[in-house]
Amino acid sequence: MDHVRDLLTAAADTVGWQIDLDQLPVTCAQVPTDVLTLIEASAAHLGALAGQRVLDEAAASIRTVMDGSDGADPRDVDWHARLLTTVLDLADARRHHLDRTRRRLTAALRGLESEGATWPPDPPPQPAPEPVPEPAPAAIAGPGLLETLVALGLYPVPAGDSTTAAVVYAAVDGDRKVTVTIHPDDDFTAEVHMFDRGLLAWSATFTPGTPNAVIVAAAADAMPSADQSNDRTSHCEPN
Repeated sequence: MDHVRDLLTAAADTVGWQIDLDQLPVTCAQVPTDVLTLIEASAAHLGALAGQRVLDEAAASIRTVMDGSDGADPRDVDWHARLLTTVLDLADARRHHLDRTRRRLTAALRGLESEGATWPPDPPPQPAPEPVPEPAPAAIAGPGLLETLVALGLYPVPAGDSTTAAVVYAAVDGDRKVTVTIHPDDDFTAEVHMFDRGLLAWSATFTPGTPNAVIVAAAADAMPSADQSNDRTSHCEPN
């Protein structure tokens, strides 16, 4: 019985599975065919694995001899070359056989999983997501722009679309809301929107390189404290 345990443990280790060897006799009494299939598949896979390793070592040995054969009889060199070709061809064919025995072994182990007799490998740990650093104000827009927006009465709010890098500042007074949106992923394009009762009443888009003073002036013009008509509509792109 120890030989069977050693056989099953060695085979299961090659594919990362575990076997409840203590319950193996009980499992064999309940599903004997499945246990016998596992034993045969384990032996076949270990045999194929051993054969593959021996062939790989044989090829490496022949290469070592050929590397040191400078000045040797050409007939010996040709014989070693043909021998290496034969071993490599056989190793390639056996590699396909090894893949088949591995699949059979895995299938046999999986067949006993529902009996609680085997366990598959633990899933690989998922890498921790890379932290997304909060951009510094100086990296978001021109120096002093965000500080000026705060002084004007706007405050930072989450962007509506979490997939973008947009930075949004807003001010609300009753039914009126003003937002200033800066797009670092679009060369710091800036937008000012004014909403009245949830409807867009006015907007302005500022292309990259627009002076901060122009953006701030548009935001100040749209602020709730400004005496502006709520029904105007415009869209500008300063040069």
